Amino acid sequence: MELSAVNTEWFNAINSLAGKNPYLDGVMIFLAQFLIFIVPIYLLFLWFRGDKKFTIFLLLGVLLSLALSMMIGKIYYHPRPFVLNLTTPLISHSPDSSFPSDHAVVMLSFTFPFFFFKKYKSGTIFLLLSILVGLGRIYCGLHFPLDIIGSFFLSLIVTYILFVFRREIFTTVSKFIRESKKQ
Repeated sequence: MELSAVNTEWFNAINSLAGKNPYLDGVMIFLAQFLIFIVPIYLLFLWFRGDKKFTIFLLLGVLLSLALSMMIGKIYYHPRPFVLNLTTPLISHSPDSSFPSDHAVVMLSFTFPFFFFKKYKSGTIFLLLSILVGLGRIYCGLHFPLDIIGSFFLSLIVTYILFVFRREIFTTVSKFIRESKKQ
């Protein structure tokens, strides 16, 4: 079975549950559309808790991953499931490229640094939340499973590269923080 057929089969298995239970639909819409707001809220929490270097590292990873995701979406167009008439989405969305999922990229690029910096408890919680966002995006008819898997690898690669250069990043961040305190 070719990859696109598997992608469609997995999509149908998850999305086939949509529209059958209004409570489940409501939960999945929340996961797909609003759970992502935990990222800026937690970034603010970390910042005010005093973990400024890590917060900036997280923000840099999210912004860089999201920028790359958007560039990929502009270069490579893959239609969303509703564009292919495979479903009626539970959330209205423009018919732009589905690959990769920006929502999943934000969640995953926020999540992976917790593991790289050995903050496993927080990382595990955010990984579970990231999976829920990805499932919600598929359930609501906005993405295929491979869109989420592609987001996983994009976010992991960007996080790894940033982690390799973490000393340089932290040196620059430390200078920035010292300069901002002087003003």
